[in-house]
Amino acid sequence: MAVHNVDKIRNLTLVGHGGCGKTSLAEAFLHKAGVTKRLGSTADKSSILDYLDEEKDKGSSTRASLCFFEHGDLHVNLIDTPGTAAFCGEAISSLAAVECAVLVVAATGGIEVNTRKMQQRAKAHGLGMWIVINKIDAANVDLPAVVSQIQESFGAECVPINLPTGGGKGVIDCFANDSGESDFSSVADAHTAVVEAVVGADDALMEKYLGGEISDDEIRGAAAKAVAEGTFVPIFFTNSTGEVGITELLDALEFACPSPVSGKQRTLVVGDNETPIVPSQSGPFIAQVFKISSDPKSHIRYLAVRVFSGKMTTDMQFKTLADTKGHRPGQTLRSLGAEHSDVEAAVAGDIVAFAKLELSIGDVLCSDEPGTITMPDFPKPMFSLAIVATAKGDGEKIGAAFKHIEHEDPCFYMDRGTGGEQVIHGMGESQLRTYLD
Repeated sequence: MAVHNVDKIRNLTLVGHGGCGKTSLAEAFLHKAGVTKRLGSTADKSSILDYLDEEKDKGSSTRASLCFFEHGDLHVNLIDTPGTAAFCGEAISSLAAVECAVLVVAATGGIEVNTRKMQQRAKAHGLGMWIVINKIDAANVDLPAVVSQIQESFGAECVPINLPTGGGKGVIDCFANDSGESDFSSVADAHTAVVEAVVGADDALMEKYLGGEISDDEIRGAAAKAVAEGTFVPIFFTNSTGEVGITELLDALEFACPSPVSGKQRTLVVGDNETPIVPSQSGPFIAQVFKISSDPKSHIRYLAVRVFSGKMTTDMQFKTLADTKGHRPGQTLRSLGAEHSDVEAAVAGDIVAFAKLELSIGDVLCSDEPGTITMPDFPKPMFSLAIVATAKGDGEKIGAAFKHIEHEDPCFYMDRGTGGEQVIHGMGESQLRTYLD
């Protein structure tokens, strides 16, 4: 599988409250992009992203799932994350791998607890943001009220880039069009709001706009920068199960989604020195582990890694702060749900996977002197359960199993209680009960 130029890569994570349709949205992307032959569904357990037995039983995501697709000349890496607070660890760690967080809001529920929390975390980590109002086909939804709630909660920079039309059977592009029919609001007003949000990120463009001298191409060319700087948060409308608004979302990746070049730039900290990382394949290799998972059948351990600089092939080595002797990556892979395929090399801007390496979430991989890259802040696990083994020898087996989970979930850990009993700690009972099962 070929590698891609860094400016043609887009990295996104789908975040939001449980039940808003993140997985269905990701499945719609994959289907529209031609990766899957049929539209995957959580309802009939055909989703390729919710592939674990526990996810199929619950009908919801408990782990982040990676996928990729091509759209035009773009290579897109997409992360589908859990929406419940109990499984928030992997949703938070996914922020370390992307330039753009896609906040999914159900038209039926509006902004919910985890919607707000993930918006705050993405903003604190300096990411650009999109908002997708999903499930616009649901009965008795009040879309104008949802838009107002978003703008009141997250700011006036949140503006519709398209609007539903034809009774929710389609959407009209308010970026390209300054007139047209929509189910609510005004296409002309939305067009003006979008343009002003975009040019607001650039004083020179604003001056040209106010003077009536700006071109459509100049506005379009500034959209990704405005998203990266937070002056423009586009609102999209979708019905993911009906694939309404999906093509428009995919097309917006070209001009309104920050690339690794135009989006958040990371900094490598080595001792007292902080060095901005230039996203170039010709630089030193620098990458970070943001997810660890084990194949449920083969039990092979996979590390999901975001590459920020350089290029790594199988014959090269990298170092970490914990081990400066060096590691060889072995196979370099791309992940599509539970499936993995070979890729020629790990290059700047891309998300890849390495197998069978003993590393931890947050570890930074460097070809030169190793250092650290700031991860998002994780909440402290506040829910605990004591574990009592029922048979001799089970204690060690249970401990080993939970140590394994501890490596994969940054919001879970195990220690000993005051009486010597094993105690597991997490974000909620549903999380711990799932791991116990």
